[in-house]
Amino acid sequence: MQDFEGRHQTRYFDHEKIPSKELIEKVLHKTHELVPSKQNLMPYVVKILGPEHTEIKMYMYELACEVEYPDLNLRNKYRLDKIKQYEHNNVSHNKRFQHGNSQLFAPYILLLVPRKPIKNPKLSKTYEERGLASFDGKKLTKKLPNVEIGMFSVILTSVCIEEGLSISYTSCLNSSKLIEKYEWLKKESTTPTLALSLGYEREDESRKANRQRHHYLKGIKKPEKQQTFEWI
Repeated sequence: MQDFEGRHQTRYFDHEKIPSKELIEKVLHKTHELVPSKQNLMPYVVKILGPEHTEIKMYMYELACEVEYPDLNLRNKYRLDKIKQYEHNNVSHNKRFQHGNSQLFAPYILLLVPRKPIKNPKLSKTYEERGLASFDGKKLTKKLPNVEIGMFSVILTSVCIEEGLSISYTSCLNSSKLIEKYEWLKKESTTPTLALSLGYEREDESRKANRQRHHYLKGIKKPEKQQTFEWI
């Protein structure tokens, strides 16, 4: 568990030092081998956005800003106007300091979407012969896929740390609008649950030093242990 002791939500990723597609596939395939799944059905799909998908990432950031600031004036003042300034002044990505969910600009974004599991004919036949309530591939509820998406995320995090990669999580995706825009999402029967950002963290020692103090000042801390664990 020592790997997790230094993990944090990386906000700013390096856009000059970008992991290779081969390395990303390596960590994904390793996670695929390790991740537990009920009857090995894996009822979700991982949509992968590479470094070239800058427009999609920009749209995802804009949607996340809508969640953060429903008021358009505040959204523009604290988020979108700053993005426009960077673009108009041709500021390089590694000099940009977007606020909010800036991890959505990472080189690689993984969208985890609940999906009907790929049908296992032998297992389905057994279910039908025994008159069980349901069989794989017949229906989808988000409850089980979301639990498994959580397990996938934890294992992928561990594998990424081993490979020197940073990973961040984003749940405020405004998924209903996202799925309306892109055909590659419309074909799924439900909306994305989580976005994972992968890459190398941008070097900035001053920000690292201030991270803990920033969280303290904003009151971002976990509940006390006795509030979380209750012996019955």
